[in-house]
Amino acid sequence: MVTKVIARSARAAIALIIATLLVFSAIVGSLIYQGFNDAENRAEASAVAAAKAVQINTGWIVEVATQALRRMDSALGRDIQSYNPSTLSSVRDALEGLPASAKAYIVASDGETLYSTDPRFVGIDIRDREYFAQPAAGKLFFTSSLLISRLDGNQIFTFSRRLERGGKFIGVAIISFDVSVLADLLESLDLGSSSTISILRSDGMLVARLPPADGPVDLSNYVLFTDLLPRAESGVYMNTSPVDGVQRVVGYRTVPGTDLVALASVGTTHTIGAFWQRVWTFLAIVGPAVLALSLAAIWIIRFLQRDGRRNDELEAALATNTMLFREIHHRVKNNMQSMQSLVRMQNLPEDVKTDIQLRFAAMSAVHEHMYNYDAYATLHAPEFVAAITDTLRTAYGSSAKMSLDIDPLSISHDRATPLALLINEVVVNALKYTDREGADAEISISLKPVTKDLAKLVIADNGPGFDVAAGQTGMGSRIIRGMVMQLGGSYNYTFDGGTEFSAEIHLGAIG
Repeated sequence: MVTKVIARSARAAIALIIATLLVFSAIVGSLIYQGFNDAENRAEASAVAAAKAVQINTGWIVEVATQALRRMDSALGRDIQSYNPSTLSSVRDALEGLPASAKAYIVASDGETLYSTDPRFVGIDIRDREYFAQPAAGKLFFTSSLLISRLDGNQIFTFSRRLERGGKFIGVAIISFDVSVLADLLESLDLGSSSTISILRSDGMLVARLPPADGPVDLSNYVLFTDLLPRAESGVYMNTSPVDGVQRVVGYRTVPGTDLVALASVGTTHTIGAFWQRVWTFLAIVGPAVLALSLAAIWIIRFLQRDGRRNDELEAALATNTMLFREIHHRVKNNMQSMQSLVRMQNLPEDVKTDIQLRFAAMSAVHEHMYNYDAYATLHAPEFVAAITDTLRTAYGSSAKMSLDIDPLSISHDRATPLALLINEVVVNALKYTDREGADAEISISLKPVTKDLAKLVIADNGPGFDVAAGQTGMGSRIIRGMVMQLGGSYNYTFDGGTEFSAEIHLGAIG
């Protein structure tokens, strides 16, 4: 029974551990999933907001560049002169409000640079550049892709305007910006490491990017131009950059009134990477604790299983011992009966043979009760006393009424035989001196607790009584005194309408 309880406990513990780990894993998985989505959403929100800022800033650059180019066109007057100090001053005035890095050029149709605000300018033929070739071919306003300056090697982008007089092409007005013009914007957005902002042309050519690209880049086959822009003028997506191979969350917006697209990308190392770092930190703290708890639980389960196996062994040993004890008591009981048979065969007075047989019967009843009830440590008083008195009444063939009032006390096995012999002797005396044939003959036996360790045995009859002093030397009286002494008690007789034997005795184990 104990083993089954332990086995059930072990199974319940295993089920509880598995359930706890599953619940814990589900909670952690749910939190990680939710946290990952939140990190993605924050990255997307940052990219969208930053793209809007880049769109506004790009729109402003285009607007001020357009206005400046118009003022430069107006400053030339009706006829272009190769050099005029007042015209140069007007060209410089046209750049008012533009970043300090902005530089202006006016190039005649034959490629000669007539005016420049760049102090390091040297004569360079720029007719091969698209920002000259496109206006020369008839385009009124043109935005270049990313360029490498032939003067200082810096990355630049330009806006150029076709100059006409009387419908005839006479040259190109140009304003150039360093890509670094976007630096203050990138810093103010605080997007984190590996993040970028960019300006692209609608044909996929890179116009400007910070951090800088290695050089001009054609992105016309990039997912932004093949899939996203044809469906929506603004949006957000995650992809690996074709420029540097870094995965980012990218927000994009077209710049109204231009052929430009503003981009802002947030590096996943700043958002999702930071999230995973927090997750691993959390797991590094919680994981060992969970592992330790799991190992402790496994140890407890193994302990329960080992304890279960030990209990199996103990139960098997107990079953073997119970069988052996039952066999021993059964053999003792049989030996007692054999001795009773031997006594009956002896040439002795009948009353002597009866007394001896009853004493053997009393001792036999002890062992019979033990193996019938498997009571090897203690015996149950009501059944035990009833077994002894039933044997006595049957042996004497008495019609006396036998009444028992026995409390459910426990009798230790080492007190059982003295108690059985004591009851046997006193009841035998009562049967002897009570009228066996009388209809009103009665014997009562009671056993009640007095204290925790002491009980009171009273055996009374309504017979004529006997002379206690005369019977002090008899075998029965000696047995009574000896058994009371073994039970650690005392006794006395009283005679009042019958005989009453009263003894206070110990029923617990002998200390």
